[in-house]
Amino acid sequence: MLVAAGSTLAGRAEAQSTPAAAAVKSTAATKPAKSSAKAGSSSTATPSAPQTITVGPVADVDAHKAFGSKSAPVIMETFSDFQCPACKNLYLGTNRQVMDNYVTTGKVYLVHRDYPLPMHAHSKVAASYARAAAYIGRVEPVEQALFQNQEKWEATGDVDGTVATAVSAADMKKIRDLVKAATLEPLIAKDVELAKVHNVTQTPTTIFYAHGQTYPYAGQINYEFLKQFLDQLLAQK
Repeated sequence: MLVAAGSTLAGRAEAQSTPAAAAVKSTAATKPAKSSAKAGSSSTATPSAPQTITVGPVADVDAHKAFGSKSAPVIMETFSDFQCPACKNLYLGTNRQVMDNYVTTGKVYLVHRDYPLPMHAHSKVAASYARAAAYIGRVEPVEQALFQNQEKWEATGDVDGTVATAVSAADMKKIRDLVKAATLEPLIAKDVELAKVHNVTQTPTTIFYAHGQTYPYAGQINYEFLKQFLDQLLAQK
């Protein structure tokens, strides 16, 4: 079930057949200090310093890894690990449908957070490549390639080769240059620190923000269950 904000996240929960939005108790979202930082440039030049923005109650958002309208009534913040099988299932089976049906229609603002777990030998490298790909506007094909070929690069460690199959040679050079420069690494480190602040203990973990309330959910979420929950949040005034 969805647990109240601030409480200890339970172990990975199985998706429920009925939504829990009406029954769950939540607490008011804590408003962060306003940030004057603007979204990072879409330029392919190596950034001199990573920049983030604040959207509603969510601070330190990398605009290159967030999707949809900033004025959407629901914010969906997902902490994910590219080497995590449950994260793969969430991305391929749930979040892609959320993108099509809620994000592109202005109902949900989706924020991706990198939370590479220490137990996964190559997840940090994968996060670095995906972050660089996002910076040059190639986030979707690279994330899809990483998740769809997860078992392959997990076994070989060839993250670079996996990403190279998803983009042009010119884009791959830009991605490699950004990874080598490491100037985007603080954004990943910031996501990891935010995971600790939110007491995230597993991936994926998703936190929903709507109407001044927060609803954390630890584990993979079935799309049909999530659809019912989002519709209930959207129906609230």
